[in-house]
Amino acid sequence: MRLGYMTNAFGPLVGSGAGVTSVKDIRYLTMCDDSEAMKTIRDIGFEYIEVLDGNLTKYADNIDELKEMMKNADVHMMSVCIGANFIYKDALEDEMAHVEEVCKAAKEAGVTYLVICGGAIRTGGIRPGDTKLLAEGLDELEKITDKYGLVAAFHPHLGSIAESPKEIDELFAYSNIKVCPDVAHLLAGGYDPIEFIKKYYDRIALIHLKDLNDEGFAPLGTGRVDLDGVISYVKSRGYDGDWLVEVDGYAGDAKEACRISYEFLKGKLV
Repeated sequence: MRLGYMTNAFGPLVGSGAGVTSVKDIRYLTMCDDSEAMKTIRDIGFEYIEVLDGNLTKYADNIDELKEMMKNADVHMMSVCIGANFIYKDALEDEMAHVEEVCKAAKEAGVTYLVICGGAIRTGGIRPGDTKLLAEGLDELEKITDKYGLVAAFHPHLGSIAESPKEIDELFAYSNIKVCPDVAHLLAGGYDPIEFIKKYYDRIALIHLKDLNDEGFAPLGTGRVDLDGVISYVKSRGYDGDWLVEVDGYAGDAKEACRISYEFLKGKLV
């Protein structure tokens, strides 16, 4: 079992400016000092990190710099999160070019998982067949992750096709991709996290832990997600896989949120 923390809590989330005019350059990016974020996470106790794709590919031409940064912070990169539209057939080739770029850098950085969030929602809403288009895109993506020895895991996410139970279940009926349950996104979208985990347990690659209160995502143990129930259930099933804590979009202090979350996990995972 490995336990990580995502660096995206340590700065504003933006998209790459080049993505405005070029689909292949669309990516998430956290505006933070990557080195300082890594050191803060490690000082609190987490040994692994997850980053957004933009925070990886900005080092694509100099992965040694990123490796040295991780070495100095004494952390390892467990996973990378990438966004996906995947319902626009004309754009799929360029999206896959981006996936290839991310996977190449991820392999060089020692990453295990590519976590995929997405499925674009059209102006008029989700059309019949959109979940199938997303599934077909994920099939293409898995060909690339397999090529680089990475594990692809789909992350149901607010603001995407895979937000509500209906579309999530439709997607996983079309695709055999492994899953990354994010317990707060699931709850916010109307899917009981434990029910989801029970249903898709055999497909879980890693688990995202976060909490949710009336203001949004929150440090572990400060919201209404039944985190103890989730941990207890998967332990009862013999789960020995990986965990990733994420407290993005939190209005409070990022370092304190990281510390609160680590303290919550003492005696449970650490």
